[in-house]
Amino acid sequence: MKTRNGFISNSSSSSFVIQKRDLTDIQIEQIRNHIEEGKKIAEQDPNAFWENDCGFEVYDEWEIKESWTEIDGYTTMDNFDMETFLKKIGVPEDKVEWGGW
Repeated sequence: MKTRNGFISNSSSSSFVIQKRDLTDIQIEQIRNHIEEGKKIAEQDPNAFWENDCGFEVYDEWEIKESWTEIDGYTTMDNFDMETFLKKIGVPEDKVEWGGW
């Protein structure tokens, strides 16, 4: 029997960019406050997001940055389901540029 010792990580990173011209002011505000907005969505539909064993509250917040023309997000732990969240708030899939692995 082989035993492996050492640190093993299954974490990943992910990022997105959306042109602000493709978003409403409400959607921009929802992205800025994605954890709270995600909780509201999950309260209305408990099956709206993938949940791990610990529940919605443990999702890692994405780092959100903005320029005059775009809003972008970055995470090193893909725990908050941003792709589903963006769909739920009505952001067209073809307007989101995804990066990471």
